[in-house]
Amino acid sequence: MGLLTILKKMKQKERELRLLMLYPRSTRTVARRLAGATLLIFANKQDLPGALSCNAIQEALELDSIRSHHWRIQGCSAVTGEDLLPGIDWLLDDISSRVFTAD
Repeated sequence: MGLLTILKKMKQKERELRLLMLYPRSTRTVARRLAGATLLIFANKQDLPGALSCNAIQEALELDSIRSHHWRIQGCSAVTGEDLLPGIDWLLDDISSRVFTAD
């Protein structure tokens, strides 16, 4: 897959992300279901030469503009399993830090 194809796909995903997280009036039902959701993005294929860095993905998706949700990009390799667990650990920690129980 060429770099141009990857960039086009990322731009499409960026638009989808905006619709889901930043425009709750246009997608009220989805927005209600995603209220307070944690967003974990796995930057897969980090074991391959030429893989986009987490910073490049962050910039392309304009994640810094998302203030309504906690988010993180985790570089990983699904083939080797490298750095998958730190992403899952962060996800669980983030969710559990916001879960309140009545004693």
